Amino acid sequence: MIFHQSSNSLSNYNFNAHFYTDQIWNPHFHRNLELIYVVKGSIKCTVNNKERTLNAGEFGLCLPYDIHRIEPNEFSLYWVLVFSEDFVRYFSKEILNKSGSDFVFRLDESTLTYIKDKLINNPSPSTYTLKSGLYAICEQYVESVKLTEKTSKEAEIMPLIADYILENHTHYISLKDLAKLLGYDYNYMSRYFKRIFNMTFTDFVNIYRLETAIKLLEETDKTITAVALESGFQSVRNFNSFFKANTGKSPSEYKKRIKK
Repeated sequence: MIFHQSSNSLSNYNFNAHFYTDQIWNPHFHRNLELIYVVKGSIKCTVNNKERTLNAGEFGLCLPYDIHRIEPNEFSLYWVLVFSEDFVRYFSKEILNKSGSDFVFRLDESTLTYIKDKLINNPSPSTYTLKSGLYAICEQYVESVKLTEKTSKEAEIMPLIADYILENHTHYISLKDLAKLLGYDYNYMSRYFKRIFNMTFTDFVNIYRLETAIKLLEETDKTITAVALESGFQSVRNFNSFFKANTGKSPSEYKKRIKK
């Protein structure tokens, strides 16, 4: 199952950075760019079905809405920075509707030293520091890979689908309405979801609703019924079933664990 990380689809100079050792990230996507740097060992990274091994000293860059997965090997340490396009407006225009021939690259020694000092080993960089560091990285990414126009219409409509569902998932929405809005045939859109995401449109929308529900359970004292309805689920029964199938716990069990 492919997940949309709504927390990493925020703009307005949004960013977060963390070190990981044994954390596995199952296939997911988001609007913001994602930079990966391997400190020790190696990790297996898959971006849009292209699998590569990143070794120590190598970077990986996932562009907006790239479907990607990370699996660390033994004794690995890697750093991940997710950032909105606000920091690199010029670069975001350059990659619009384009894809890279590869997502793995290296920095020259002087740039790497600067990035380690100003970003990787600096937990609270200023906006100016982030901009200067990210532009230096993006420049060497562009020099290392070949950018080509996306020829597949399917790749182009994913951002439209993701944005539409993100903005409307707390209400009732249907595949028929989405297909009409984007100007596509209903049957085509149905096949698209099954082929790209390996799930139905309803399950895909419910993933967004699940993320909203989890946030409400963690940050509010709302009842299970209120959480279900405010997240966009059409019934508490469907909410309970989908929640347990994807988290291993019922909403009430999850809420009790949070309180503890």
